[in-house]
Amino acid sequence: MEKLAGDRVVEAARQALADGTGDEPRRLLRWAHGLLGERLMMSTGFGKSGMAILHMVKDELPEVPVYFIDTGFHFPETLEYLERLRESWKVRIVVQRPRVYGVEFVRRFGEKLYERDPDLCCHKNKVEPFRELFGRDGRYQGWITGVRRDQSSSRSDAEPIEVVEDDLLKVQPLAHWTRKEVEEYIARHSIPLHPFFSDGYTSIGCAPCTARNREDPANERAGRWAGKAKTECGLHTFWKRSGAAPASDASVSGNGVHKAAPSPPSRELPEGSGKA
Repeated sequence: MEKLAGDRVVEAARQALADGTGDEPRRLLRWAHGLLGERLMMSTGFGKSGMAILHMVKDELPEVPVYFIDTGFHFPETLEYLERLRESWKVRIVVQRPRVYGVEFVRRFGEKLYERDPDLCCHKNKVEPFRELFGRDGRYQGWITGVRRDQSSSRSDAEPIEVVEDDLLKVQPLAHWTRKEVEEYIARHSIPLHPFFSDGYTSIGCAPCTARNREDPANERAGRWAGKAKTECGLHTFWKRSGAAPASDASVSGNGVHKAAPSPPSRELPEGSGKA
């Protein structure tokens, strides 16, 4: 299937929101697949929202590939969980790695880049390998993700359907769900979770940057990058959008479908030392 032109993606998204497709997660997933077919993928780091959506994908769209970004810094328990899930659920989990990985990454950037410059570390290990999947040369045009409004202030305006740069369709079936609704779904369907969720963690990421959430259990992401102002790895902020814009702005569609205006060229992150 050829990639769709941006105006077709926006118009389809408008219609889907108008007819209530975005209000029903499973219906939304089927709609996105009907629109994009093999150009649709999902990503997850095995958080609770991701697992609820993966359960739906398993039932509704078992052919859709599910990407996991292996940064080289994950907990061994996360990789073990991935293999168990792949075997028991028979889902198409695809492991995507950065071009510079493991020992070579440390050789090039030095020890503990995640402490010295966590933004650069995330960009190199998560954003860059993920970005390769989209855009002019990428394989996909649709991305299913577990973003919810109540997860953090940076996600508070998330919509079930968003159109961002590169004519990328972001499908966020649980955007308007609450944490309680996610946990009820997980309990109702007996979904097996990452073992760390029963050991004080409320979000799972790379080992050096993820801790037990002892201070603010109500904030799911409070255990990430503890002691730093950082709250996002960059996957959900790289394709910029500014929320609803005036209707006269031709780059933005109404009814909650956001098509980001062209952003200025991104800062070229250094390959060598620099801040690192």
